[in-house]
Parts: sequence; structure tokens; C-alpha cells
Amino acid sequence: MFYKILGWMSIVVATLVLAPSVVPGAMSMLASYIALLALISSIITIKSGDVFYFKITAIISAIGIFIVNDGLRLYGSLPRIPLLYKLSVYGVFIIICALAGLYAKKRIGVMKN
Repeated sequence: MFYKILGWMSIVVATLVLAPSVVPGAMSMLASYIALLALISSIITIKSGDVFYFKITAIISAIGIFIVNDGLRLYGSLPRIPLLYKLSVYGVFIIICALAGLYAKKRIGVMKN
């Protein structure tokens, strides 16, 4: 039951963070950090053997970071945001998703045996 509540809370937080992602300035940067925290918290739900919550949170966070966020979006982002900052946030997102994918593969493999 704990994992379901945590999973749905991660999904809701990742969805609600899409709104401040459009606001220029510090709100969009704060929204990107909160989206990454929601993604990290959804990793805990993998322990239940279900990757549904992580996948949905990862998709919503990816949309928020790569498409919606005005400072980080791939096309048409704010010009004053340094490229190094953008690449570091992209890298953190990709590393979190890759490590969580490996953890899920290992955890589900253990549960099947």
C-alpha cells in the first residue's frame, strides 16, 4: 500500500510541476529540481516489483524537462541559460533513468526466481 501511495504521489507531483515549468526564471529551475526529486522518489516503488509508477513519472518528467521547461527545453529555450547547466540537468536525468532501469531489471529478475 505504501508503494502505491508513493507512486501516485510521484506521478501527481511530476504532473503538477509542469505548470511552473513554463514560468521564466527561478520557477522553471525549481520545477526541474522537483521533477527530478519526484523521479528519484518513484525509484522506491520498484521494490514492489512494479515499474509502472517509475515509467509514468519518468515520461512526465522527461516531457517537463525536454519539452515544457522554458530554460531547459531542447528547442527555443531562454538564451541566457548556460549550455553547461542544460547538459548537466539532461545528464542527471539520463543517469537516474539508466540506474533505475538497471535496478528494476535486477529487482524483477530476483522476484521471478
